[in-house]
Amino acid sequence: MESTYFKRFRMEVDLVRERRWFGAQLPSGFEFVPWNEALLDVHARTKFSAFRAEIDAIVFPCLGRLEGCRRLMREIRRKPGFLPEATWLVARRQAARGQPATRFSPLEWCGTIQGVIDRAGLGSIQNVGILPGARGLGLGSSLIAEALAGFAAAGVRRATLEVTAENTAAIRLYHRLGFRRTKTLYKSVDQVRREQQRQEAAVDRLPLGVPSSEAAKVRDSLAASDRQEMRGVVATLVSALVSGMVVAEEPTDMADSEAAVNEPAAVPAGRGPLAVSRTS
Repeated sequence: MESTYFKRFRMEVDLVRERRWFGAQLPSGFEFVPWNEALLDVHARTKFSAFRAEIDAIVFPCLGRLEGCRRLMREIRRKPGFLPEATWLVARRQAARGQPATRFSPLEWCGTIQGVIDRAGLGSIQNVGILPGARGLGLGSSLIAEALAGFAAAGVRRATLEVTAENTAAIRLYHRLGFRRTKTLYKSVDQVRREQQRQEAAVDRLPLGVPSSEAAKVRDSLAASDRQEMRGVVATLVSALVSGMVVAEEPTDMADSEAAVNEPAAVPAGRGPLAVSRTS
């Protein structure tokens, strides 16, 4: 049986010698929102909205499902090299009709990016996605610049990302920011799907044959971890509310049910989000 392959480029930038990315500014009315544990699901939902109807969701099927994006965000967060300073949301305040936006106005989430320092010490941009209605405003370049600044502040000298070859607009943007192509990769959709299914099974279920006593220990450990994580989430939510962060109401098309999600469709060359997951 034939398999579909997509060509992808790995691109790299020297953060010491190449400074074209430095100083990028958000357009008026938008703001950066730093990493916060309470915002993990917001990153997942923003990622889903950005990628679900794009070619990247065909290459990486998890991007075409809300629950898949949630799993991906949890996996990124758990990586040893996860870097909060390179992980951002970009948003704008929603003003009532005829009224100016204030710091208490709800936030409309427009873009997301995540950064990880890999085992080789390179800064690895995991995803950068911009919602369709917010594209063409320079948000992508500003998010990338903010992530690269986070890598540089952490002492990272080089940063990498991957991009589907058909996304010519993103490739041009990366060139403008100083990225250079270092490798060409070919991704099999079937292979990626099988790998993601294995990863999901490893996360969701204990291995077969685990003694009941060991399984109990694992469950107790996970329960303790969940309680600690929940205390952290509650604390950060309280902190966010105190600081005046008001989250916009979830759109109706962001329901948890995957039955409401249309099948992702390929897009013409040069369209779509800027980069894609490197967890395959």
